[in-house]
Amino acid sequence: MSGSHPAGPPSSSHTNSRQRLYWAFATQLLFFLVELVAGLLTNSLALLADAGHMFSDVGALGLSLLAIRFALKPPTATKTYGYHRLEILTALFNGVVLWATAAYILYEAYHRFFSPPALGGLPLMVVAALGLVVNLVGAVILFPARDESLNLRAAFLHLLADSLGSVAALVAGLAIYFKGWYWVDPVAGGLIAVMVVAGSWRLVIEAADILMEATPRHLDLDQVEAALLSHAKVQGVHDLHIWSISSGVAALSVHVRVADGHDRDCLIWELEELLDHRFGLNHVTIQTEGPGYHNPQICPLHHASLAGAPRGAAP
Repeated sequence: MSGSHPAGPPSSSHTNSRQRLYWAFATQLLFFLVELVAGLLTNSLALLADAGHMFSDVGALGLSLLAIRFALKPPTATKTYGYHRLEILTALFNGVVLWATAAYILYEAYHRFFSPPALGGLPLMVVAALGLVVNLVGAVILFPARDESLNLRAAFLHLLADSLGSVAALVAGLAIYFKGWYWVDPVAGGLIAVMVVAGSWRLVIEAADILMEATPRHLDLDQVEAALLSHAKVQGVHDLHIWSISSGVAALSVHVRVADGHDRDCLIWELEELLDHRFGLNHVTIQTEGPGYHNPQICPLHHASLAGAPRGAAP
């Protein structure tokens, strides 16, 4: 049996990416507070909804920072996989809070649409325009690091998509200022709430899949099994499991049946290399079995277990 568990110090690119995330996180958090206060003072549902949308930015960037920081912590005797799952638990909590926030915004938008309160269009336009600038600045900060990991790419795309929320609030401000259409504010708030749910839907589903130890979506279990069986020394494969420890960190365990006489250490190394190069799986546990592993005539202990006798009983 063999386990492959790579580890190493953070590279300079990871350090640079972490610094970019810190800057993006700081700008988003600062303006989230500004927009929240402005929304409360102006009584604008669009601003409050966009503040909730920006909170999803803060949450996504915070999760990225959390993942990078805690992924560097070594495993312990009580946490043998380290702290990778903390990212997933936080992601699930963040997604559920966002859904609850969106539900409240939709509830408010429904009632405000039929009796919209009077509010100032100019403050709404100013704050929405600043929000758009902050979202775009965050995207520019993350642009050079967007292809380094799925985590960073998701954060970058999240900021671009959330710029639409600021555009919706800006349009509401223009409609109120020039036309006096106060009903546009709850409509914009409702649209932003829908965008919050749409943006966090994948986050919640992926977090639930990881907690359920589902096969990662980018991997096909049948293809992995076929690749293992394609090796000339492999006669059979069973108990193949692939799951995610965290986003971007997948693990595999498998039992491989081989003929007697083969160099099993060499075979395990070759299978590890195959899984790494073809599927990016480098956290694997492979157990080899000879032809007599399930043969009662060769293995009396297996025969005794089938008969219901204790494992340690003498044959």
